[in-house]
Amino acid sequence: MKDKPWLVDQITVIGPGLMGGSIAKACMERALSKRLVIGAREDELALLKKSGLNAAFYNDFGLSVKGSDLVVLCVPLEALKPILLVIKDFIGPETIVTDVTSVKREVISLFSEILTEKVQWIGSHPMAGSEKSGFESSTSRLFEGSITILTPGSHVGSQALDIVKTFWEKLGSKTITLSAEEHDGLVSEISHLPHLLSAVLMTTVSLRSLTVAGPGFRDITRIASGCPHLWKSILLANRHSVYEAGKKFILDLEEALKILQIGDEKALLELLNKAHIRRKGLDKK
Repeated sequence: MKDKPWLVDQITVIGPGLMGGSIAKACMERALSKRLVIGAREDELALLKKSGLNAAFYNDFGLSVKGSDLVVLCVPLEALKPILLVIKDFIGPETIVTDVTSVKREVISLFSEILTEKVQWIGSHPMAGSEKSGFESSTSRLFEGSITILTPGSHVGSQALDIVKTFWEKLGSKTITLSAEEHDGLVSEISHLPHLLSAVLMTTVSLRSLTVAGPGFRDITRIASGCPHLWKSILLANRHSVYEAGKKFILDLEEALKILQIGDEKALLELLNKAHIRRKGLDKK
């Protein structure tokens, strides 16, 4: 990473929640820019000013991006369009815009519609996070050991893409580049559908059974404690991919239930062994 060019003097982070706060803290800790700017709502400014972040704080999103080399949008999907409409007249072709949203087809569509090809925009999705939320839960080490998926616009130059790659690498994340369609399909299987399944499981079990729930059940349903409002937007935005992934899961679950119903010990052991091997392989990554 040290031999890669780093051509960023000013970074703006809009939305200082868990993701934005963690990015801001990591940028400050690693001295990634001469100037760090945080764009936040008025009600967030008091906490930010007490945080110890060496940054300039603005509640005017347009002014917060003025002169920035890299703008990182860390807001929920439903807040993205209003913010893009505010900042579009304050950024030019020299500014690179990225985001951290976990759905990419809709984001790329918004970037294309509002920022057009006059701006270098690249979708980003760091596969990192927590069921917790807010600036108070943010940490400079959130992205260490993670993977960040990049979905650049077709007009984006190699230098802009390299800057965004290097940015995430300096935060401790490895990067891969996919199309928005590929991203949404893959993430529906390993993030969005699991969240929906976790939510359904929590509403399916009896209240009495919850009184004897142990750590295994807590682990498998941990993500259901994520912000319902945020996850509503994510699941609806990627509903078609989640639906397809869900249909496949239902078929596999029905097959597993048939195995149990007929007491097929061999088939059940094969299923459990396959899952066991795959899960152990995941720990090695």
